[in-house]
Amino acid sequence: MKVILTVGADDGQLNYVDAEGETYEEAKAVAKAMIPVGAKAIAIRTV
Repeated sequence: MKVILTVGADDGQLNYVDAEGETYEEAKAVAKAMIPVGAKAIAIRTV
């Protein structure tokens, strides 16, 4: 399973973080751990 997070920074810029895992929950946890400090996930997609 692969998840892609759209990440919004405090300055308004958007970035993307993607991660893979055996399950949706695992992939989501890995992706969330990769979010930069001061940013937050605003959307999540699965592939």
